[in-house]
Amino acid sequence: MNRALAFSLGLLGGLSSLAAQTAEPKIKPSAPVKNLSLPTFDKQGNRATYLRAGEALFVTPSHIEVKDMHFTLFTKDGTGAFDSVLLSPSATFRTDQQTVSGKDAVRLIRVDVEVTGEEWSYNHAEKRVLIGKNARVTFLDELKDIIK
Repeated sequence: MNRALAFSLGLLGGLSSLAAQTAEPKIKPSAPVKNLSLPTFDKQGNRATYLRAGEALFVTPSHIEVKDMHFTLFTKDGTGAFDSVLLSPSATFRTDQQTVSGKDAVRLIRVDVEVTGEEWSYNHAEKRVLIGKNARVTFLDELKDIIK
C-alpha cells in the first residue's frame, strides 16, 4: 500500500540541539563510532533528546549516518517522560536541515499511538513524520465518536 502519512508531532528542539553539539568536531573519526550515546538538554537543563545508535559515521559535521537508531524525544514539562521514540535499523541525520530520514523500516512510538512504515522522514521545523510506504497506524487509546 503506497500512502503518504503525515503525522504531526509536538516535539522539542531535539535536532537543533543535536546540530549544536555536532557543529565542528575537532577530531573526525576515520571509522564508525560504535555504541553512540548522545543526550541533548534544553536551556533549563532538562533532557530534550537522546540518540542511541549501534554505529554512527560522521560523514560531515552536519551529516551523520547511523545504524540501529533509537531516537527519544522528551516532553517539555521537565518530568523526564518521553514524548516520542523513533526506531529504525538505519537513518540519516542532517543537522543543518534538522531532518532525520531512512529508507528502511521505522517505528514511531507514543503513549497513544504506534506508527510503522518504510521510506520515512522526520522534519523538526515542521514537527512532522512522513511515511511514504507501507504505513500502519495502531491507536492505543479509545477513539470516541470518530464516526458519526
